[in-house]
Amino acid sequence: MDTWIELLSYINLAGAVHALIQAMVLLFTRRGNRRANRVMAFFLMALAVGMANGVLSLLGLYEASPLLWVLMGSIALVYGPLFYLYIRAMTAPDRPGTPADALHGIPVLVGILVYGAYVGSPAAGPVSPGIAGWAVRHPWVVVTVLSSLQTAAYVTFVIRLLRAYSARIKATFSTIDRINLAWLRRRLAIYAAIWVIALAMIGAAGFEGRALGLFMQIVAFLTALNIFATGYRAMRQSEVVLGPAEGQPGRRYERSSLTPEGAALYKTRLLEFVERQRPYLNPETTLPKLAEALEIPVAHLSRVINEQLGRNFFEFINGLRVEEAKRRLAGPEAGRDKLITVALDCGFSSVATFNRVFKELTGQTPSEYRKGQTAQ
Repeated sequence: MDTWIELLSYINLAGAVHALIQAMVLLFTRRGNRRANRVMAFFLMALAVGMANGVLSLLGLYEASPLLWVLMGSIALVYGPLFYLYIRAMTAPDRPGTPADALHGIPVLVGILVYGAYVGSPAAGPVSPGIAGWAVRHPWVVVTVLSSLQTAAYVTFVIRLLRAYSARIKATFSTIDRINLAWLRRRLAIYAAIWVIALAMIGAAGFEGRALGLFMQIVAFLTALNIFATGYRAMRQSEVVLGPAEGQPGRRYERSSLTPEGAALYKTRLLEFVERQRPYLNPETTLPKLAEALEIPVAHLSRVINEQLGRNFFEFINGLRVEEAKRRLAGPEAGRDKLITVALDCGFSSVATFNRVFKELTGQTPSEYRKGQTAQ
């Protein structure tokens, strides 16, 4: 077991060096969402510190410098807040930081305090009675409990962010293949799974023994792989500047100057323009572009689509694309065109998106729909 602990410790040290290099790249790159990249860089720096834990132990540095206990013991409490702030920066790039964000650091402060008291306590142990004394005697248990609570809370927060993001981009974009953050959901699931694995390992080994040391090196390795993948994906994520998140329909337009008569006029103009110009055939069509072509304020056009047509922008444009595809698939020469040809001609950016949206709106795949039409 000692051999495995030593091997994983040095592998994780190499990972720590890699994390620092990746952090520097994210700090200075001009690609993608720069604020999110900076948060991820800090995450990677914290991860590098945590991954060096095994080697520091092998070298006996904890005995030489007990203050390392304070830093290394509390570092796990940094991961959850930074991961959340990173995803918030990705999904809401226009949202400014607030003084309330400092509250995310409270668990870290608690970890530092209990480990600091543990390191500074007499050799015979702290004399403080009750919960405070127990916490100082067992700071690793306190940090583990706080980390678990953090993970559950931040997973919930991130899910809410991703849902709000999905609604927001569908109110602005008609094609979301290049700007969706579905990959973040996968990284989130992996992140949560790693913490479940960690808790299971701690439960199996307790807080003592070499088995715990081995398990923690495995967890550090798995966490690093997930975060490295997230960091590299972040560097490839094109920057998407979205407008402010929209609230509920009742509040969204409460200060709007659009009258019912104006809304009806805009609706007529929109439907006539769509029928004549067919802007939905362009996969790059967005709400601002359509509003500019119609010479209608973006907020007014959004309101017309939402209230007059009962859809968001994504549903409106893709519904028109599906109707166009249905005409193509039911036509006399439907069997001659490949699905990718139909998809691209109708404004979809890929066959996968075409299949998904078509089935959502019709209950059938394009292939099934075409077979049904040719059989009639």
